[in-house]
Amino acid sequence: MIHDVLYTIVKWLARICHYIYPYRLAVVQKRVVDQFYNAWISKSFVNFGASSQICRPCTLVGERYISIGKNVKIDHHSVLTAWDNYAGDTFSPNIEIGNDVQIGEYVHITAINSIKIGRGTLTGRWVTITDNSHGDTGVGTLHIQPTQRKLYSKGPVVIGNNVWIGDKVTILPGITISDGAVIGANAVVNKDIPPYSLAVGNPIKIVSLSK
Repeated sequence: MIHDVLYTIVKWLARICHYIYPYRLAVVQKRVVDQFYNAWISKSFVNFGASSQICRPCTLVGERYISIGKNVKIDHHSVLTAWDNYAGDTFSPNIEIGNDVQIGEYVHITAINSIKIGRGTLTGRWVTITDNSHGDTGVGTLHIQPTQRKLYSKGPVVIGNNVWIGDKVTILPGITISDGAVIGANAVVNKDIPPYSLAVGNPIKIVSLSK
């Protein structure tokens, strides 16, 4: 890709000049490359709000089905995939990320159906949010190699406003997490979470409700 070639050129020029102004050039290099990269990729999305940033490196598939609000940050090594076809099936995926959302490093968001993340939501690292799986758990399906199984969705994922999602949380298909909920680290969310509640564990348990 052209932007990868330009990134390499900028990186090597910065390394050569590093001996003159090491710290300043490192800062300038990062800012220039980040601005160039985001300006380049922003045109591929349904919407890419002002002051939003996707940090390199990251993996993006199906940007034309992804909408990103204003002042969003998606940190390094994250994966956003919206699949419109797989194993001969076609889908109409949709990923919507609201304003002021902060996505941690190594987060994986993948859709064949719909994933909506409300404004002000914060995630830790290594979070997985998925509306699909490789097949179901029927006996017939389990005889098929996982990569060859048809993608299957139990339903959309909806995450409300101002939700806080801890490190290594997994949010499964067909789940709604309501406004203001807090999801503890390492939790597996396999049922809906009420508003302004604290939920932890695998499987998830509601341990506290605010009044």
